[in-house]
Amino acid sequence: DYALFRALKEKHQGASYLEWPAELIQRSPNALVEARRELANQIDQVRFAQFLLFRQADQLKQHAHARGVSLIGDLPFFVSPDSSDVWANPELFLLDEQHRPRFVAGVPPDYFSAQGQLWGNPVYNWDALRSTGYRWCIDRLRALLAHVDVIRLDHFRGFAAAWHIPAGAPTAQSGQWMAGPGASFFQA
Repeated sequence: DYALFRALKEKHQGASYLEWPAELIQRSPNALVEARRELANQIDQVRFAQFLLFRQADQLKQHAHARGVSLIGDLPFFVSPDSSDVWANPELFLLDEQHRPRFVAGVPPDYFSAQGQLWGNPVYNWDALRSTGYRWCIDRLRALLAHVDVIRLDHFRGFAAAWHIPAGAPTAQSGQWMAGPGASFFQA
């Protein structure tokens, strides 16, 4: 999905996937087959670049371990709204029928910002993730752990609750705290 996403993004001059033809936004099986056929060379180039990056990351990890050094990786809690993660897994996010976020992440007003912070990341559909045993989240953690020894979970607060702001709101003031997965995620 990532390689296809990158190839499609290049074909559409870097436009957000939400600006692509509807059949690609909706991931119509026929449209995906056609895109994979048409963009096979570009997809292979992305895959090859990933192969090289992963090989180099493995070599770095081995080199560090040989010198008694452990590697720390950073995993952001939220993902970009214009990412292969959201495009390939729309059911795992709170999106509308056009695959646009219904709510976006941020933080409430506080001492530092009277309007709060409007980050714009789509928020998770924890019911959908829970129903899969958090498979997508676990796969994400495992992918990073292949290259590092310890993960720092950025925005750890989101596992308890995250600030959900209605999409299109001008500030974060209209948001509200919504429960995250809590301990059930870590148990899984």
